[in-house]
Amino acid sequence: MIKIIDDIISLNEQEKIKQTLFENTSFPWYYRKDVSYTESPHTQSRPGFSHQLVFNGKPSAFHTLTHNIIENAALEINLKEVTVIQARSFLQLPLDENFTGRDIDTPHIDLREPHWVFLYYVTDSDGDTIIFENEFKENEEPPFFEQLRGYATITPKQGRLVIFDGKQWHTAVQPRKNVRCIINIDIKKG
Repeated sequence: MIKIIDDIISLNEQEKIKQTLFENTSFPWYYRKDVSYTESPHTQSRPGFSHQLVFNGKPSAFHTLTHNIIENAALEINLKEVTVIQARSFLQLPLDENFTGRDIDTPHIDLREPHWVFLYYVTDSDGDTIIFENEFKENEEPPFFEQLRGYATITPKQGRLVIFDGKQWHTAVQPRKNVRCIINIDIKKG
């Protein structure tokens, strides 16, 4: 199942999140040498920035930004009990293809345990999300690009949320024209 919901939160809330992530000088971004996947032998090392909003059950000072996104998304899929495993924000800057190459970012899953992915787009951008038909199988090596079958391509649009099963391999296209900023929330499956 892949569900796309535009304006999952009000325009006021969308702007508050965007302001916090882009204009609040107290919001801490941390450099990552690869924003997609660092454990794969197939990684391309595409740099970006991240912030752990919730990690190992510990919230950052900014975790409340996700509350209404989570609440509204849970209603969309009739999820009664919501347990946030992790929530992270990622910021990718447009990079020249001489640096990144032409391929998509490294396909990945966020976690090995059963979960839902709530993927929220902070801004309009290029840098589509690609969700594959292939699903993660325990004790399986990460697939090579040519083994993956495309399923859905979603263009980042401010206020848009994509919900999908966390066992589906997914990735993004490196932005070339705009900053790509997302909030990725992983919710435990009951």
